[in-house]
Amino acid sequence: MNLEQMRLMAGFYLKALPMMKILGPVNGRINPVYNRDREQRWAELRAAVAGYDNWLVVGNGPSLRLEDLEALGNIPAIASNKINLLFPRTSWRPRLYTIGDSLLMHKLPAEHYEDFDQVLLPDAFHFMCRGSRKLTWRYLLDPEGERKYVSGNEDLDPMNGFFTGYTITVPNIELAIWAGAKRVYVIGIDHSYRGENLVATGKRSTHSGAADHFDPNYRKPGEVVNTAPIDGMERGYQYVRDLADKRGVQIINISRKSALTTFERGTVEEAVSATMGHSASEPVSP
Repeated sequence: MNLEQMRLMAGFYLKALPMMKILGPVNGRINPVYNRDREQRWAELRAAVAGYDNWLVVGNGPSLRLEDLEALGNIPAIASNKINLLFPRTSWRPRLYTIGDSLLMHKLPAEHYEDFDQVLLPDAFHFMCRGSRKLTWRYLLDPEGERKYVSGNEDLDPMNGFFTGYTITVPNIELAIWAGAKRVYVIGIDHSYRGENLVATGKRSTHSGAADHFDPNYRKPGEVVNTAPIDGMERGYQYVRDLADKRGVQIINISRKSALTTFERGTVEEAVSATMGHSASEPVSP
């Protein structure tokens, strides 16, 4: 690492230790005022998005095409992280925006979040995010999520928790199911990160400059990033597949290019045809 990168990481760890490891989780568990407020806000959001049978979960892989998002703009979408790099080129917008990478939160300025009505994120990372309009779900590790929702029969709810799956796509799918989806289309999930599958879970590395996202400026060569542990991600995807199957929800991977085999495969054209006539502004049923 160079000096600038070392400063970035030193600042991250100094901030993350108290804010992510202590203040965020404690606030999300025992602060009654905070919990009453977010429980009410989640209920209001659920009422606002209820009634849509089809949802789109958008990944940020290099196969993501702007024209596909526009063609699917008639159904509500959930997108994450730096999806607003697309905004200057399209009127398409996601219905819900999430972020779950604490290192990325540390790097993003407050201005980044001005493109979104509110930021949905895990409660453990509440104080890591500079956004002013935040709504948090309870942060769960994968084994706890599996116990609650796959082995067990607890209600899938943000206050009850979403598990991470080592990728924001997993809680995004959980969010869509919570919102009432009967069918979740996922797009832009290439599930291929050059060399990162060889890096241990929880480690950080410098970006090689490989085209791992839809925009060449998404990451800079040499930028310190969280790695994508493929094995952990695939376990997370399987958990959320099991969760969906248990609830009668269909997940269809319509990514133009994808190494992910967990979900049923489909095409953008099939999804457009199946959802034709549906409006993202008014709840409808097929």
